[in-house]
Amino acid sequence: MTLRVAIVALYPAPGRRSPGGVRAVVQNLVQGLRPYDDLQIHVIHCHADIDTSASLRDGNVWVDYIAMPRKRILPNSLAAITKVERRLRQVQPDIVHTHAAHYTLAALRAGLPTVFTIHGVVELEAEIYTHRLFDRARYWLETRLQRRALQQVQDIVAISPHVLDQYRGRSSARFHQIDNPVDDEFFSVSDRAEPGRLLYAGTIDERKNVLDLVRALSIVRASVPSAHLVIAGRTTNPSYLRHVRSFVASQGLLDSVEFLGLVDRARLLEELGLCAVAVLASRQETAPMAVIEAMAAGKPVVATCVGGVPGIVEHGRSGFLVEVGDVEAFAGHCIQLLGDPEARSIMGQNARRLAQRFRAETVAAAYRDLYYKLVGKVAP
Repeated sequence: MTLRVAIVALYPAPGRRSPGGVRAVVQNLVQGLRPYDDLQIHVIHCHADIDTSASLRDGNVWVDYIAMPRKRILPNSLAAITKVERRLRQVQPDIVHTHAAHYTLAALRAGLPTVFTIHGVVELEAEIYTHRLFDRARYWLETRLQRRALQQVQDIVAISPHVLDQYRGRSSARFHQIDNPVDDEFFSVSDRAEPGRLLYAGTIDERKNVLDLVRALSIVRASVPSAHLVIAGRTTNPSYLRHVRSFVASQGLLDSVEFLGLVDRARLLEELGLCAVAVLASRQETAPMAVIEAMAAGKPVVATCVGGVPGIVEHGRSGFLVEVGDVEAFAGHCIQLLGDPEARSIMGQNARRLAQRFRAETVAAAYRDLYYKLVGKVAP
C-alpha cells in the first residue's frame, strides 16, 4: 500500500540558499519522511523565487517548482490559489499537507482531505509590521485568508502550545500538536566556542528586533571586552538594516558586529560550532528554528519570553528568558554565560538533550501517523 502525500509549502529553491524558517521546516520534514517506502511525497512550491517552472524527482519525492511573477497586479498569494489547485487536481494525492492559508484554500477548492500546519500568528505579526504600506497590505490580506482557512479546514497542526492558545477558539477544526523538525546534522555540531562570540541566525527585521541585540552587546562589552555579535541572515526590510548598521556605527561597534548575510547550511553549522551563546530578541515567535537548531547544536540560548519560546527554552536549564525590551537583563545573562564556561557547557548539554524531541525522524513519524489517521487507513 502506498499513501500519496502532497506537501504544499515554501521550499528551498534550486541553486539558492534557504533563508530558513518554514523552508527549513519543510525540507527537514521531507527528509524525515523520505525513508518510508509506503509514502509518495509530492512537494509543491509556488513562489516568486522560482524563475522557471520545473518538476524534479528524487526517489519517492517529487518537487514541483511553480514560477510566479516578481512584478504583479494581483497578489501572488491569490494567484497561487488557482495554480496550486490545478496542480493538485492533476496529482490527486490521498491527503494534502499545507503550510500557509492560501495553499490550504487551494487544497480545499480541489476537494482533497487537507491538514494545515500553522507557522505564525498572523494577527500578532501584523501589529509589528506597520511602518510600510506593503507590509500593512500584505498582512491585511494574510489575515483574511487565514480566517477563511480556519473556517473551512477540518484538521490543523499547531507547532507550539502558543499556536493552540491563539487559534483553538477560532476554529471548529480538530487540533493536533506536532513540533518543528530539525535535521540530525545539528546534533553533530562539535563545540569549538570562541570566547565572547554571540550568534544570531535569522531575518533582520522589526519582528526579530535585531536592534536590541546590538544594544545588549554594547552593555556586554563593558564587562566582556572580547564580546562580539555575528549576524547570519537576510533582510526583508533594507531600511531597517540601514538603521541597525547606523546604530552599530554610532555606538563604536563596527569591529564587534559582523554581518554575514544569508548563509548556507554548512556555514550555519560552522557558526553554531564557533559561538558561545545563541541569542534571539524577537518581539513575536511561534517555534523559532534558530532556537531549536542552536539547542540541537548544544548551545545555551538567551531569548525573549514571547509566543512559543518558553515551550522550547527552559529558563535556567537550557538558557535564559527575558521580557521584550529588557536589554539590561538580556545583556546580564549573556555576561553570565560568557564568563562561566562550565555553566555554559552544562546548559549546552541540557539544551541538546531537550532538543531530542525535535529530531526529524520523530516529527516525521508523528506526521506519517496523522496522515494515515486522517484518510482512515492503518499505517503498515
